[in-house]
Amino acid sequence: MISSHNRSIVIVISSSDLVLAGLAEILKGSLASEVIALHRGDEMIDYPKMDGNIVVISTSEEYEKSGSFIRQILFSAGHLQFLTLHLDTTTDYSNQSINLSDTSALICYKVNEILNSFLSVSSKDTDTELTKREIEVLQLLTKGYSNKEIADQLFVSTHTVISHRKNISEKTGIKSASGMTMYAILKKIIDVGDINQDDLI
Repeated sequence: MISSHNRSIVIVISSSDLVLAGLAEILKGSLASEVIALHRGDEMIDYPKMDGNIVVISTSEEYEKSGSFIRQILFSAGHLQFLTLHLDTTTDYSNQSINLSDTSALICYKVNEILNSFLSVSSKDTDTELTKREIEVLQLLTKGYSNKEIADQLFVSTHTVISHRKNISEKTGIKSASGMTMYAILKKIIDVGDINQDDLI
């Protein structure tokens, strides 16, 4: 039993073994959330009294069959939202759906957008807010600039850039450049369209 409303859970439901395994692998590798993979919505019966912030990814057909049942099972969830899974190459740019044509980065971005909206509703944590200068450093970092290049761009010393990067890591809990890039996208510090998504797969 999962008992924390601060916990994030992503439930993927698909009758396709390939889609189920692929989505679960992408999400497990990129999200700080528990990922549960099910072939049918009625398998939720094995997860009674689950709570937390939950995103359910399923086809519209599965939602029609099992949506009400899943909502009953997850009645104690802190927050609950469904994402529609398109198994064809439908072009749908909504953040309320996932398409087979989406990149790994975009799939994780869409799920994280929802999970982050849950957290912002639950609590406002101002201790981790970045300063204006830290945001500038982060923006340049996501563009692949080295410490020296960032220092030259901002007219500061390399030591100052390293100090800002350390502060960013401490505030966000993220150390890798790819993790900071995803953080910057989710916090709307940079636009997902400005990133070469092939670098994030």
